[in-house]
Amino acid sequence: MIVLILHMLLNEFRDHFISSLTNHYPKSEITAFYRRLTDFYFQWPPTFSVLNPEYVLNKEELHKLFFALNELKKFRPIQYILKESHFYGRTFYVDECVLIPRPETEELVKWVLSDFKDTEYHCNILELGTGSGCIAISLAMEQSKFNIEALEVSKAALQVAQKNATLYNAEIDFIHQDMSRLVNWHKPLDVIISNPPYIEPQEKKEMLPNVLDHEPHLALFTPDNEPLYYYKKIIVLANSSLKVNGCFYLEINPKYKEDLVTFIKTGTFKDIEVRNDIFEKNRMLKAVKS
Repeated sequence: MIVLILHMLLNEFRDHFISSLTNHYPKSEITAFYRRLTDFYFQWPPTFSVLNPEYVLNKEELHKLFFALNELKKFRPIQYILKESHFYGRTFYVDECVLIPRPETEELVKWVLSDFKDTEYHCNILELGTGSGCIAISLAMEQSKFNIEALEVSKAALQVAQKNATLYNAEIDFIHQDMSRLVNWHKPLDVIISNPPYIEPQEKKEMLPNVLDHEPHLALFTPDNEPLYYYKKIIVLANSSLKVNGCFYLEINPKYKEDLVTFIKTGTFKDIEVRNDIFEKNRMLKAVKS
């Protein structure tokens, strides 16, 4: 859509924005979109639209807002429209090369930080499938005793992660490598952490278009009929490379929790713990090398 309107009242645009998205999203989400866009583009507080209904939007302001509106109508996630996503109190650059960080993944980070908050020695941490780098960077920024390496198979995703690390001056060794090809690591590890692809291709029919049509399938899906594919690769690596009493932390698919726990028990691990996320789903797992 080409915007030919040169001027428009703010309340007129807001009404148009809401009506245009009514058949696409819940009203509460539309309102959240509107507030986020006006904050991002113009740094307006939430009360601005209420207090200034006859504010005249100029051509440049309209161009930005109509662009975002048209992208939202295509179910493009607002994080990709704005090229930013919030995670663990920080703002990360994102684009369609990486998954959008989820709030439930913050809990995985919090778990690791809680377990190692009082550590007196430097710990070797390996993240598998770093994507935007949000997990590795959050760990690095919150715990100075973590020496972090982060793997990623996608070169484009690695560029995003490196951009975010530079933004926060986080010292992380990013490595271009396929986690599924690893059987051991070059040094003993204290922690392995991963949010690997865990959705079976058959589950596509259950997914919303904002995820299925826009987020990278490489980071979402397992091979056909192999829901534990990446988990098994990670556990083989953990078996060979974790120190005694070292831990691995995983974000998991709740559908396959029991199968995953059963597989972990075939290795040299103890103290397997599963925790629920903020939505009360089995989402996180920790195991300790025995």
